[in-house]
Amino acid sequence: MIFAMHGPLADLLGEWSRGLNTGSVLLRIALAVLLASVIGCERSSKRHSAGLRTFVLVSFASTVSMLLDVYLMSNFGARLPILSAALVSGNAILFSSRSQIKGLTTSTGLWACSILGFAIGAGLYTVTGIVFLFFLCILACFPAFEQYLNCLLYTSD
Repeated sequence: MIFAMHGPLADLLGEWSRGLNTGSVLLRIALAVLLASVIGCERSSKRHSAGLRTFVLVSFASTVSMLLDVYLMSNFGARLPILSAALVSGNAILFSSRSQIKGLTTSTGLWACSILGFAIGAGLYTVTGIVFLFFLCILACFPAFEQYLNCLLYTSD
């Protein structure tokens, strides 16, 4: 087995979830679509340019990429996840007409969603769950926390 670290969720699901078979592939793709949908809904509810479909497509592509890499490493002796490594470099930052950075959180969110897809594709279910919870918390809760900290810093004299 290429990836020996599975965690308690893989143990709970059973041996079938660890290998590359029809059931585990369907589980991983469904999990990628489900988790990315939640993240995409959170972003689109705040009227950001990248919403549900964008996040789902990024996570889906990353999951499939990692599944292919695991297959290539298991069956053909590939030593590195080449396809997945190529996808990581696809991050973009948008600039407005005033030379200001725009879309940085969206861009970074898409990149993080891609990494989430890699974890799912590798069958790291526990890691995926932990990363997803932190990811969603950062996107949904940190804006209010940031506002609170800014009030503390800029209103005290």
